[in-house]
Amino acid sequence: MTVADDKLVAEAVAVLGLSDEGAIGAVGGQKAVRRVSRDGHTFVLKVVALEFTTGETLKRAEREVQLLASIANPNVVKVESDLVELGSPVHAAAWIEEYLDGDDLGNLFTAPWTWTDAKSMGVQVANGLAAGHEKSVIHRDLSANNVRRLSTGTYKVLDFGFARHTLRSGVTVAGQPGTPGYLTPEHLNSYSGGPMPMSDVFQVGILMYTALSGVSPYPWTGDDYEYISRLKSGAMKPLEEHRPDLSPEQTEVIRRALHSQPARRFRNAAALRDALEATL
Repeated sequence: MTVADDKLVAEAVAVLGLSDEGAIGAVGGQKAVRRVSRDGHTFVLKVVALEFTTGETLKRAEREVQLLASIANPNVVKVESDLVELGSPVHAAAWIEEYLDGDDLGNLFTAPWTWTDAKSMGVQVANGLAAGHEKSVIHRDLSANNVRRLSTGTYKVLDFGFARHTLRSGVTVAGQPGTPGYLTPEHLNSYSGGPMPMSDVFQVGILMYTALSGVSPYPWTGDDYEYISRLKSGAMKPLEEHRPDLSPEQTEVIRRALHSQPARRFRNAAALRDALEATL
C-alpha cells in the first residue's frame, strides 16, 4: 500500500499554495490529514495515496468533491477546494476543508448521555446527512470519528461520500468499506443494492444508542465471524435494558433506526431527523 508520507504532503502543499502547520491525528497510512494555512486562513488538508486506481475512479472522486463543495449545511464540513490529482501518472489526490475545533464524537462517549444531549446530536447529524441524501450522496462510513462536536455545540459530519472513491484504508470485514462496529447488514451484502440512505440512518442509530447507553449495540471484539453473525441476525440488547428511564417513544425511534431490515427503518436521514425532533 502506498503511504501518504511527508513527500506527498509537501507535493500537495505546493500545488495548492499552502503552508503546512503539522499533522492532525494519527500519522502514517494511506491518508494524511494536516493543518494548513493560506492568506491568513486555517484549513485542513487531506492527502490520499493511490495505488492501482483507475482514471474513472478519480473522475468519480472529483465529481463527488465538487458535489459536496456545493452543499451549504451547518452540519456538514465545508469542502474548500476541488480534488487535485498529484503526479503523472497520478499517485495521490488532495483537497482542503474548513478547519474545525472541538473533538471527535468517539472521544465523547465516556458516560451515558441525557436524552436531550443525544437527541441534539442525532438531529444535527441526521440533518447533515439529509443534505447529502438530497443530492443522492450516501456517507457509508458514519463512525464516531467521522462526526465532530465543535466548541459551540454544533455537530459536523466529516468525510462525507467521496472517501469511498479514493480510500481503501477503511476496508474491513467481508471486504466492504466501513469501520468495525459501525457496519450495517447491507455492508455484508445481506440485501441487494448495497448501502443506501437507510444505511446512514442505521449508523446514526448506532451513534445514539452508544451515546445513551455507553456501549455499542454491535461491538466489534476482533472476531469477524461472531460480529457478522450478530449483525445479520439483529442480535442486540434492547436500549431500554440499559436505560429504563427513557420513554417508550424515545427508545422506539432508536429501535426503528437500528432495524436489521432497511425497509423497516426511516426511509432517509430527513425522516429520522423529523422523528427525533417530534420526540419529547
